[in-house]
Amino acid sequence: MQKLRYMRTLASGLFAITLAGSSAIAQDYGGTYKVPSIDWKTSYKEATEESIRDGKPILVRVTAVWCGPCRQMKQLTFADSRVVDIVQAGFVPLMIDADENPEMVTKFHVEAFPTTIVIAPDQTELKRMAGFQSANDLFSALLPLSKSQPAVRKRSGTDDAVSALDPENALKFGFDGYCLVSLLEETRVRRGLPEFVAEHRGQTICFQSEEHLQKFQADPEKYWPVANGQCLVRSREEGSTGRGDPRMAVTWRGRIWMFSDRQRQRRFIQSPLYYVNGL
Repeated sequence: MQKLRYMRTLASGLFAITLAGSSAIAQDYGGTYKVPSIDWKTSYKEATEESIRDGKPILVRVTAVWCGPCRQMKQLTFADSRVVDIVQAGFVPLMIDADENPEMVTKFHVEAFPTTIVIAPDQTELKRMAGFQSANDLFSALLPLSKSQPAVRKRSGTDDAVSALDPENALKFGFDGYCLVSLLEETRVRRGLPEFVAEHRGQTICFQSEEHLQKFQADPEKYWPVANGQCLVRSREEGSTGRGDPRMAVTWRGRIWMFSDRQRQRRFIQSPLYYVNGL
């Protein structure tokens, strides 16, 4: 049986592209790199004082360690670069642990976990969202309430400013707008920019830079995910198809393999040959 080694220097190595918790650390077992993360406050008093001082609304995240959807929002929604940018720029982020602060759960009349609430500096409730919220949904909800709008990016060679990949634009791009070249060559989860796109297999793919775009155009199949990005673990174990998430990707044998969730990704890492048999 082939031995798997988690090292960047081996072309046949297998390593996961992950976002680990609120610190958003991606690790490939050969080292770590950090991507921006939300600086959550845990004191309601401090959050209120900052909200009044800076004129920013408070984004309240009510969560619990035993709550599955809460963990999913932590790993997926609040690790998404768009959500990180808008929360850091336009809100005072406050995280409340329901078990440690039951009085705050009562104060905010929380009946489901997770619950996300936006409160104005004058303590008026502006928005309440119960249950899991995807990055797209949360970004869309926060955008009109943000004190500061996310930074805009300039189109290469023009003076036109365009918003960094927003939820509506993301739906137009394959693989949720993530850069396939960054996934394969850098093992980094990075959103592409709408000015760097290519068409392949009927999809429009975004890239981080002109250089990334040119690499893809020179050999698109090299960067194209195995099984068109479908989750092979789900297909093998459940006999059903399911779209893989680029944030749950693994690179192995020089290819990108995507999975629908962290558990399936880990099962593939443990026994990749079992899942690729027959391909």
